[in-house]
Amino acid sequence: MRALLILAFVVTCSSLPAQGETETRTWQGKWNNRKYGTTGPLNCVAKHDGNGNWDATFTGTFKGDPFEYKAQFQSKPGKGVTDLSGKAVIRGHDYEWAGAIKGNLLRGRYRSSVGYFGEFEMKEAAARNSE
Repeated sequence: MRALLILAFVVTCSSLPAQGETETRTWQGKWNNRKYGTTGPLNCVAKHDGNGNWDATFTGTFKGDPFEYKAQFQSKPGKGVTDLSGKAVIRGHDYEWAGAIKGNLLRGRYRSSVGYFGEFEMKEAAARNSE
């Protein structure tokens, strides 16, 4: 179930940094696993490389148990929204997810090969910064 959180890999923005520049963004919100009707807090710190690639760390809790997952995903900027997508293997299970960043919101949906599915929604916690 916690694996769903990694699929919360939804990190985008309406204005991405110029090609080759890096950008780090932080979001806070919650995840939801529809298979089991569970939910919990979720945080994401993600670094964009300016070329559509993101490296992210997702942290949160599942029934009081803390977790942390690292994820990599790709983005495509659009009009006022950045679409995200990725695949991952978490605890031996295949996951596919899709999401978007619109303004300061990061939203996503995920589905696993063992039937876990759900979504997450997070709001940007800090101003964007470039490195």
